[in-house]
Amino acid sequence: MIRNKWFVLLVLIVVMLGAASIKFLTTNKSLETIPELQIVDTKMLTNMINSKKDMVIVDLREPELFSNSRVPNSINIPFEEIQLRYTELPKDKEIVFVCHTGRMGVESGNLLLENGYNQVYNLDGGMAKWTGDLEK
Repeated sequence: MIRNKWFVLLVLIVVMLGAASIKFLTTNKSLETIPELQIVDTKMLTNMINSKKDMVIVDLREPELFSNSRVPNSINIPFEEIQLRYTELPKDKEIVFVCHTGRMGVESGNLLLENGYNQVYNLDGGMAKWTGDLEK
């Protein structure tokens, strides 16, 4: 009888330790911080372009608008496609999003950050506030 009580006590201790370990592990995972989306303005992005930074500038606007004028050296991935195509972007380079006013860039930037990208930027105010050079 005493042996059974010890066995039951041991099982309860093991179960409690297992539950505490699971809670600890899941709590620590939730404490992992996702990097924040960085905001750049025309001057900062122009400096990044001129310094030949290893980056990818992604224009989220529709292909027609992109073909009319764009931030120099940018590529076009329309916002409607970014959820399917973001894996085309390298994780080891800085990614800068450009859109109409900045809203789609924030959403796209957060998508990348949530999926393991670390160096993600958004052009503040998008093309509406861009005063730098344009490429056609």
